[in-house]
Amino acid sequence: MNLHFHGLNYYSKQPQRLFDFYKALGFNVVQEKESDDYFGAALALSDQKEPVMWIWSIPDGKEQSCCNNLYFTTGGKVQEVYENIKAAGIDCPEPVKTFWGGTELTVTDPDGNTILFL
Repeated sequence: MNLHFHGLNYYSKQPQRLFDFYKALGFNVVQEKESDDYFGAALALSDQKEPVMWIWSIPDGKEQSCCNNLYFTTGGKVQEVYENIKAAGIDCPEPVKTFWGGTELTVTDPDGNTILFL
């Protein structure tokens, strides 16, 4: 299985405030908010163009003040990753199709952190 660490997702009830904070720390803006329906922006370290952090608004119906997750790309092999995880004896939900057309697999570790495979 060839995984690539892609970055961190940060969810916030005040995503613009969080975005402005990281911009002030010197993170490079890769993508500004694109929609009024949700807040999604990407930041990179210093002058890099590859995002390492995405900031999102908390989805409707979620109660937590924040929930961060590790994010890995799979080269289009989400189903294979799922099968490997299940074969390792780890309980996880099946991959799902997202509203934007991709397929995601989310696994929760024993401490409650999420790992997103895309």
